[in-house]
Amino acid sequence: MIRPGLYAALLCLLPVIPTALAQDEHDHEASIGSLTIVHPWARAAAAGEDTLVFLEIDNDGAAVQLAGAETGIASSVEIVGAALGADGKMIYQSVGAVQIAPGHFALEPDGLGLRLTGLSQDLVAGDEFELEVMFGNGDHLDLHVEVEAADATAHSHAGHSH
Repeated sequence: MIRPGLYAALLCLLPVIPTALAQDEHDHEASIGSLTIVHPWARAAAAGEDTLVFLEIDNDGAAVQLAGAETGIASSVEIVGAALGADGKMIYQSVGAVQIAPGHFALEPDGLGLRLTGLSQDLVAGDEFELEVMFGNGDHLDLHVEVEAADATAHSHAGHSH
């Protein structure tokens, strides 16, 4: 049986739970103007290696250019496109800025991604890091990127519902 004092203390915590969940959802979605980015994720990798970041962009306005990104945990970030190499493995080549038309646009493993080169720290599944995405119109958007398994092919949606 729960003692009355403990029961009252537990009841006081209930309002915190939805707030924490709402904060988690907010951390994995960012907006500026007519652009909303959701589900930013990266593959786990060791310090010194490269990794890829994938995300979804909803554009409710005019076309805009995805110009690049930067983060404090990598020596450089570039927009890359996937291609099948001669050995049958996926390779990623720099593509420069990308036009984002109105509607839904995704950077995903079999298409486009952001390659982080020269990681300064290990990225372990479950970790998060900050990434700033830059658009051709001068807008910048800060993202919380969730780290998935090294062999992940999609965002796991762990801990949030959008």
